[in-house]
Amino acid sequence: MTVLVGYRPGARDRGDLALAAMLARSSGDRLVVCCVVPDRWEMPSVARVDGEYEQHLGGMAHDALRDAEMFLRQDTKAEYIVRTGRSVPTTLAKEAAARGARMLVLGSSSHGSWGHVALGSVTDRFLHSAELPLAMAPLGFRTEAGSVIHRVTVGLDGSRLSEAVLVAVARMTRHMDVALRVVTFAVRGRTMYPSQAGYRAEDMVMQAWREQADVMQAKAMKWLATHDGVSTPTDVAIVDGRDWGDALEHVGWVDGDVLVLGSSHHGPLSRVFLGSTGTKILQNSPVPVILLPAGRGKAAADDASAF
Repeated sequence: MTVLVGYRPGARDRGDLALAAMLARSSGDRLVVCCVVPDRWEMPSVARVDGEYEQHLGGMAHDALRDAEMFLRQDTKAEYIVRTGRSVPTTLAKEAAARGARMLVLGSSSHGSWGHVALGSVTDRFLHSAELPLAMAPLGFRTEAGSVIHRVTVGLDGSRLSEAVLVAVARMTRHMDVALRVVTFAVRGRTMYPSQAGYRAEDMVMQAWREQADVMQAKAMKWLATHDGVSTPTDVAIVDGRDWGDALEHVGWVDGDVLVLGSSHHGPLSRVFLGSTGTKILQNSPVPVILLPAGRGKAAADDASAF
C-alpha cells in the first residue's frame, strides 16, 4: 500500500512531509511525494512562451521535490514524482486511485494559525469530495527522526457512522499495536446576562449532557467488544470547553498523537464530507487529523486493511 503526499512548489511549511513520513513508518506503507503543476498556460501567448513557462513550472516542481528529498532522505525512503493537470485536487485524486493509495496527506495553508490545521483551496475541495482517508498536518508540524504514531484518538458522537469509525480505528490500532483513546467533545453555550434561568442553568444542562454521553459511550464500548481483532481503548473521555479551541486543548496531547474523525452522515456515501462540527474540531486540533470517508469507515470496520 501507499501513502501519497501532495507537495506544492514554493511550500514554506513541511508539516505535510513530516506527517506523511510518520504515517508511512507506522503502517509500513510506501511513501510517494507528488508535485502537481499545470498542464497548460492559461493566458493567450505564443508557443515559445508556453514552452518556456512549462520549463519554468517543471523546474519549480523538481526544485520542490529536491527540497522534499533533502528533508526526508535521512529519515524515510520515498518515491518522488511530478504530475501535470489542470486541477491539483483532481490530479492528486487520480494518482492516488492509480496507485491504490491507503491515504492522501496534505499540509495546512500558510495563511493559518501556527500549530493548527488551516484549510486552503485544495484541502477544502478534498474535504467535500475525497474517496480515500485524508490526513492533514497542523501548520508547522514536526517530528523527531524515526517518529511513529503512539496513540490514536477517535471522536465519538453516538451516530452509527462514528461507531463504524470507532471499530475501524480499533482494528487499525490493533494492527499497528498503538494505543486507542475515545473522546466525545462538547462546547458550552454563552450564559445569558442577566440570566433569567439562573447562572447554574448552563452547568445543569452540561451535566445532563455528560450523563447522556456516559450512557452513549458505555453502549459503544459494549458494541465494540462484540467485534474480533479490535484493540481496547486505554482511555474513554468526555471533554468540554468554552469553545472548540478550549475543548481540544483540554484533551491533553503528546508527541505521536493523531486524531481520527468520520465524515458527516449528510455527505455522499464513500466520500469525505465534513460537517460544521467536524470542521471546527479539525481547525482547532493541535495534532494531525485523519478524516475517514463514510463508506471507508464501514468497510474498515470489517477489514483493517481497508483503512
